[in-house]
Amino acid sequence: MGTIAKMFVFALLGAALGSDHLVADDATRPDLKPLLGEVRKLVEKYYPKAKVTLKDQTIHFEFNTRKFMIHEPLLTGEWQDAVETVGPQKGGIWGEIELCPGRYEGMLALPQTFDKRYFTQKLTFSYSEKLHHYLHIQLEYPRNTPKDFIEEFEALMNKFDAYVIVKGK
Repeated sequence: MGTIAKMFVFALLGAALGSDHLVADDATRPDLKPLLGEVRKLVEKYYPKAKVTLKDQTIHFEFNTRKFMIHEPLLTGEWQDAVETVGPQKGGIWGEIELCPGRYEGMLALPQTFDKRYFTQKLTFSYSEKLHHYLHIQLEYPRNTPKDFIEEFEALMNKFDAYVIVKGK
């Protein structure tokens, strides 16, 4: 996703989430390390040289990516100038998983899949009633991505609350 597009999506998410999305201090922040371990295990099963990281409440992974120049349509139907976007090449993968408090109330109806010409971008979320948190998930993959990876990834995201530790619950 291009810088401008990311800023737009995050602005929409921030406006929709309001003050409920403020970052908690480290003592009350849910522990994502067990989920990170499961994501790492799955991603490295299909992409052994992938980089999988955790920063704040976001898990990020990528392998075999590069910068693409992607044109996006405007609401008027015209095309904007190309925006530089990092995405996966053939045989690559890119993903970001952010844990957010409460229910998803964003303006974007999810799940949605977008054809970025060079790869597919899937935006979705997974909610846990038990944790009263949701995952905001962005997965980018080329056409040759193993269907098993996508199915296993979706299954893991749907049961994420088994791997997230919330203090005091």
